[in-house]
Amino acid sequence: MSKLKQIKVNITCNDYETIQQLSAKKNITMAEYIRQQLDITIGTHAPPSSSTYFKKIDPVLLFELNSISKSLNIIANNITKDIEINSFLLTSIYKQVMSLKC
Repeated sequence: MSKLKQIKVNITCNDYETIQQLSAKKNITMAEYIRQQLDITIGTHAPPSSSTYFKKIDPVLLFELNSISKSLNIIANNITKDIEINSFLLTSIYKQVMSLKC
C-alpha cells in the first residue's frame, strides 16, 4: 500500500489558469506550486506521473508520423486480407519515411 495520498480539489477555470501560469513561471509542476503555497514541507513528494506531462511536438513531425501510421495500417489491413501489397504503395511508404528529417 502506498504511503502517499492524493487529494482532488475542484477550482474555477480562472484559478486553474492562474496556478498554471504561476507554476510555469517558476518552472515547477502545479502540484509543487500548490505545496509551496500551502507550505507543505513534511516528507518527500512522489514524482509526477509521466502520463500527466505532454511536451509540445513539432506539428510537421506529427503530420509525418500520422502519415506513416496510416500507411502501416494499410499494410496491416492488406496482410490480414491476404491481398498482395503493390509496389506503388511500398514506394510511397519508402518515400515518406526517407523524407523525414531528424
